[in-house]
Amino acid sequence: VPYFYDSFHPGTGVELNRCYYNAMVDSPRDDKDKCRDGTEKCEDCREASPDDIFSAHFTICQKPWNCLAHDSNSKFRQMCRNLTGRWFQMRKDLEDSWIKSYGDAYSPVDRNGKYIKKHFLGFCETYGNKGYVKIVVPS
Repeated sequence: VPYFYDSFHPGTGVELNRCYYNAMVDSPRDDKDKCRDGTEKCEDCREASPDDIFSAHFTICQKPWNCLAHDSNSKFRQMCRNLTGRWFQMRKDLEDSWIKSYGDAYSPVDRNGKYIKKHFLGFCETYGNKGYVKIVVPS
C-alpha cells in the first residue's frame, strides 16, 4: 500500500491508527522504552476493544490455523484469543453463506473438531497446524 501512494499518489497517504488497522497486539514500547508510534504517551493497543479493530496482523499472535489456545490471561494472550476467535467466526460465517448460495452443490467440512470447540468452532481437532480442519472452497 505505501508503494501505491508514494509512487502513484504522492502526498495523499494518511497514517492510520495502528491499534485499529493492521493491529499487531505488540507492546506499545520498544526495547529502549520508547513509544513505537513516536508519541510521548503510548496507546496500548492490547487494551483496544476487539469490536473496534478493522484488520489484524497475525504475526505475533500467530496464524489462526495454528490452533493456538492463547490460554494465559496476559493482555497479549487475551487480545490474541479475541482476534483468533473472531477469525474463526468469520470463517464459519463465510461457509454458512456458501451453504445458502450453493445449496447441495457445496459440502463444507464437518465442524467436529473437539479442541476448545467454543473458541475454534469445531475447526481444530488438536493443538497446532496439523490439527486445523482446512476450509473447502466451492468449485
